[in-house]
Amino acid sequence: MAAVAGGRPERVPSLRRRLLTRLLVPLGALAVGLGVGGSALIHGFVQSTHDRLLAGSTLAIAERLAVDDDNGEVTVDLPAVAFGMLESQARDSIYYNVAHEGGVITGYLDLPLPDISKMPTNVTVFRDATYRGHAVRVAAQIRRLYGVPQPVLVQVAETTAGRRAVEVDLLLWLTLLEVALVGGSGLLVWGAVGRGLAPLGRLRRVIDSRSARGITGGGMALVPLPLAVVPVEVLPLVIAINGLLARLDQSIGTMRRFTADASHQLRTPLAVLRTHLALLRRFGTDSAEGRAALDDVEGAVKRLERLLVQLLALARADEDAPAVPAAPEVTDLRQVAMEVAAEQVPAALAQDIEVRFEGPEDGDADLRAVGNPVLVGELLGNLLDNAIRYNRPGGTVTVRVGAGPVLEVEDDGPGIPGAERERVFERFYRLDRPGEPPRTGSGLGLAIVRALADRLGAAVRLDGGADGRGLKVTVVLRPAESDAASKRSMADDRGA
Repeated sequence: MAAVAGGRPERVPSLRRRLLTRLLVPLGALAVGLGVGGSALIHGFVQSTHDRLLAGSTLAIAERLAVDDDNGEVTVDLPAVAFGMLESQARDSIYYNVAHEGGVITGYLDLPLPDISKMPTNVTVFRDATYRGHAVRVAAQIRRLYGVPQPVLVQVAETTAGRRAVEVDLLLWLTLLEVALVGGSGLLVWGAVGRGLAPLGRLRRVIDSRSARGITGGGMALVPLPLAVVPVEVLPLVIAINGLLARLDQSIGTMRRFTADASHQLRTPLAVLRTHLALLRRFGTDSAEGRAALDDVEGAVKRLERLLVQLLALARADEDAPAVPAAPEVTDLRQVAMEVAAEQVPAALAQDIEVRFEGPEDGDADLRAVGNPVLVGELLGNLLDNAIRYNRPGGTVTVRVGAGPVLEVEDDGPGIPGAERERVFERFYRLDRPGEPPRTGSGLGLAIVRALADRLGAAVRLDGGADGRGLKVTVVLRPAESDAASKRSMADDRGA
């Protein structure tokens, strides 16, 4: 199977091929190692076997040495068995000689003589040599005879063609056995891996069946995959897939609820727009009814604009943080708070509300927080907008920044009952206040604040105002690491 990437076919990795390769490569290396060891063993075995025959032939000749009583010369009666035992199918050539006092008594005169001064007596010594253009194996033995002061040397040489032929035959059979072993192992492994991967095939069919049901049923079933038939080796992967399915199901459910809530909230201002546009067509823009309709249209457009802005802000706040975050950003809380408070002053003055800013008396206090300045500013902007929108005429909104770092927004409006302070973080949730005119908010302000705080790793707490009225929102952000702490951390890392 191949996939197309960039116009060129790309080979799809196969788990079976990977397992087969991972098993056969070490097995092949082991076979090569066995072959090398087997070659050395075969060579030693063949050499030892033939050397014993060569030593037997040398000993048979040495046992037939004698001294002539009349003249004291060394004689030898060559036995037929001495060379008969060396006959082989390779028809190796046999050479010999018996030497005494530097001269050859019998045998091949040009067969090289060793240095007998370094040879032990009555011990067969082997050496490799070249004779008449052929490689030969030579067995030599020194014998001392009674009545003869100088030792007698007996040598028997044999060409090595027979030895090499036996070694080649044994190596060939060893190679054939190893090839059969590796090939048979490959076939067995291929089938065994296929049977071992059968549970994955059943799992794939379960997933495919869900997809097929999803085509007719409106969507794929996101229930967890069964774990009873999953092998232990694949269990962590299937558990991770089940976790992904659960998160995906939760995300889809959240998106569906959000879509339903958003459509419900958008329906109201759009209905207002349609109604008052119909009134404009009926009464025109010059009548009192037309001008009132225009005012209502303008208000509906503003509410719709604010709702869309808040929906976009909530969508940005709900985005997942990057899997591999870059170096953490640092925000100057004092500067951001002053800028956002200044932006909200015109809206506050329009509703006869005073905006105050309070900071620590120590101007050098470290008010740096970990987080994106834009997200921190958007969080504070939503808190100020809520505080201004739901405050009383002539009220006050106070923005405080302090060490920690801590951000506070306090107003002296009607506040939020303690039983409702957790629910106001729900999307589109608005308080019902008997005896008060309906508010124009969408119920998204504090939901956006909670989502942004989660993105920033901050904690949000709602309390009553200092004088028993109003609401105080406290946001505790993560402190930025000071320069001294950073240097200490770097020194510790270098020391480690």
